Amino acid sequence: MPDIKLRLGREVLVIDGALGTMIQRYEVPEEQCKDQLNLTAPEMIEQIARDYVTVGAECITTNTFGSSRVKLSEYGVQDQLVEINRAGVEIARRAGAQHVLGDIGPTGLVLQPLGEARFDDLFEIFAEQAAALASASPDALVIETMTDIAEARCALLAAKSVCDLPVFVTCTFGINGRMDLSGTDPATAAVILEAAGADAVGMNCGLGPEQMLPLVQAMAAATSLPIIVQPNAGLPQLVDGETVFPGTPDEMGSHAALFVDAGASMVGSCCGSSPAFTGAIMDFAKSKTVSQGRTGLLGTVLAGPRGIATIGAGAPIAVIGERINPTGKPALADSLRLGSMSVVRSFAVEQHDAGATLLDVNVGAAGVDALAVLPEAIKALVGTSDLPLVIDTTDPIALEAALRVYPGRALINSVNGGADSLAIVLPLASRYGAAMVVLALDDGGIPHDVDGRVAIVERVRAAAHAAGLRDCDLVVDALVMTAATDADAPRVTVATLAAAHALGLATVLGVSNVSHGLPDRPSLNAAFIAAAAAAGLDAGIINPSDGVVMQAVRLADVARAGGVSSDAHEDAWPAWDAAYAAALARAKGPAGTQDTDAAAAHVDSRSAADRLSSAIDRGDGDAAGALVDAVIAEGTDPAAVIGMVLTPAIQRLGDAYGRGEVFLPQLMIAADAMKAAVAQVKTYLPEGDGSGEGRVAFATVKGDIHSIGKDICISLLESQGFVVTDLGVDVAEDAVVEAAGAADVVCLSALMTTTLPAMERTTARVAVEVPGTPVLVGGAVVTAQWAGSIGAGYSSDAPGCVEAVRAAVAGVREGGKR
Repeated sequence: MPDIKLRLGREVLVIDGALGTMIQRYEVPEEQCKDQLNLTAPEMIEQIARDYVTVGAECITTNTFGSSRVKLSEYGVQDQLVEINRAGVEIARRAGAQHVLGDIGPTGLVLQPLGEARFDDLFEIFAEQAAALASASPDALVIETMTDIAEARCALLAAKSVCDLPVFVTCTFGINGRMDLSGTDPATAAVILEAAGADAVGMNCGLGPEQMLPLVQAMAAATSLPIIVQPNAGLPQLVDGETVFPGTPDEMGSHAALFVDAGASMVGSCCGSSPAFTGAIMDFAKSKTVSQGRTGLLGTVLAGPRGIATIGAGAPIAVIGERINPTGKPALADSLRLGSMSVVRSFAVEQHDAGATLLDVNVGAAGVDALAVLPEAIKALVGTSDLPLVIDTTDPIALEAALRVYPGRALINSVNGGADSLAIVLPLASRYGAAMVVLALDDGGIPHDVDGRVAIVERVRAAAHAAGLRDCDLVVDALVMTAATDADAPRVTVATLAAAHALGLATVLGVSNVSHGLPDRPSLNAAFIAAAAAAGLDAGIINPSDGVVMQAVRLADVARAGGVSSDAHEDAWPAWDAAYAAALARAKGPAGTQDTDAAAAHVDSRSAADRLSSAIDRGDGDAAGALVDAVIAEGTDPAAVIGMVLTPAIQRLGDAYGRGEVFLPQLMIAADAMKAAVAQVKTYLPEGDGSGEGRVAFATVKGDIHSIGKDICISLLESQGFVVTDLGVDVAEDAVVEAAGAADVVCLSALMTTTLPAMERTTARVAVEVPGTPVLVGGAVVTAQWAGSIGAGYSSDAPGCVEAVRAAVAGVREGGKR
């Protein structure tokens, strides 16, 4: 068989189509684990694979989509994990596949901070399945249908840790062009996954070919990796309670050709397709020439889960917010010692609003356990801010812990030319797909001359290349020394920066160091930025709330629009000299000047109610309880806090979510803060009947084991005071009917088309046996029209679920049921 690595990105490879759709044609019972068919009905799975091979599929995916320990345990067959995964590979090979792709699907668990799953636990789950598949020697592994970039990255890292096979990753995007759970767009997903070691990236499921085309174009522009595309056979429609995919083979084939033109080189199909669709892809696309020479995004590209930032390559000067650092900030240091992330979140929001491009995160302070606190700070910021993170620590164990849990491409601050630093940091950057700040120092200290610093940079660069890293993974810090003790220091720094720029490397400086110990620091910092920008400065670690410095950054970008030359910075030094002379004239002496952080002393003068509302916005559950106390201390009736302060705050976020301005992670984190606030409010209220805003029984219907959508809705409902009984997944009709007797509203969820009949039967039984109790339904396969046809209410998303439940409860209570 040909080596798939020699074909990737060089020719069009045709992948098979839907497996689940084909299995349904055999009328397999709902309660049967589909992956276990590899052992109990291997001939069925082999015949499906043969049908795809016959029409031209070169790559066959194994029937192991749900063969992780957590998924198999839902059927009680987790002890067969190795046998099921190995059999999946062997069946695909027997069917005549040129290339076998070992298939790994999502676990259904949600990683912290959005859910309860721990990274290390999920990593172990994925590693176990990847190792089982690899033991049967497939040509590659494919991690597919991922709606959370954190889970996709975790699965990729796990797979890479147990085998040397190529690993592909495909994500599922919604109609808004983002991954449903993490809010990640195609370009950002590509940056994160390429950095983490994927051999090909792409998208599958969720959308039809027409909707997927612009997303393919966006992803192809962001990466040099081969692109995989596997759309559904159109957007599904419900017809008489059954899901129908309206697409035709010819539509799929014609779009397959367009996918190749857009940059794809592996094309298949997903839900609703059949071998006829694969044959059409073969006819329309196989002979097309794959475009070559895609470079992806230029510069050092960093990424958070919901956006990217570029340092260098002609991008505007990146502003790295320096405020999340406890040095000189006792309030931040105290909160970190207590394990609270309230100040961290507050500083993140302030810096984002002030124009930061990235956020530096440093938790180094006496009494702070960096190993425990730094990963928690990272997770807190993932839910609060979209900005990429700079992980700033000298503790290698804490650094790795933070890199593991960060679902993006981070910038490590920092590595230097010392032997220990290179030995520790380079492997971590390579393993976790991070870029690095390169400090121009080594075990001998900081050279006083330009040549000495540049020599260290070149030595680190060579070591990085040997470790498999590239120039785009390096950002050089020429090291800013205070001018108060060495008047020539700024010129040495800027000359070193110019030399690094000439080497083609991105550059960064900790700007405020230059004015340490001097008066009028903003003016000095601004003058220094002008000189550094003219020499090729690409990023500055600064306080974005400093208006003078931020204006200097903007002016510097305008001034160098025509380009950067090796000696352009010389013209900027007269302005620096004047500012420096003025500062010296005003100072009694460098040693007698107090270096203060004015921003740290800022007092929020807003009302407690406004501060509580802001805390909900940024998901600050740590601060919520104390702010509730403050609101009540200012005279607000405890009974009015939820309705007057908390509910409007979460509703504003829900409205913003509906407009596409915020995404599910922010909404879920805000819901957690809301729950903390509501719990504190209740301590002031007399004990009631425990019904809160209303009682809700919530279940995923019989035959369906998906829980994410249900769990998100429950989280938002509880955050607004509803008492929810979570009946779980795969819930029998009898259990729902019994729970309905004590509920104001019943909510039912379904993700699988095959379980819609169970939803209809359950709704009908509640209507007959618990009359007057409304039923609301939702899920990816449910539409408003179908819900109405079975006599149920409907919501398309979690915020809408809250409003629908609130309206239903009001109707019930007005009617006198409760």
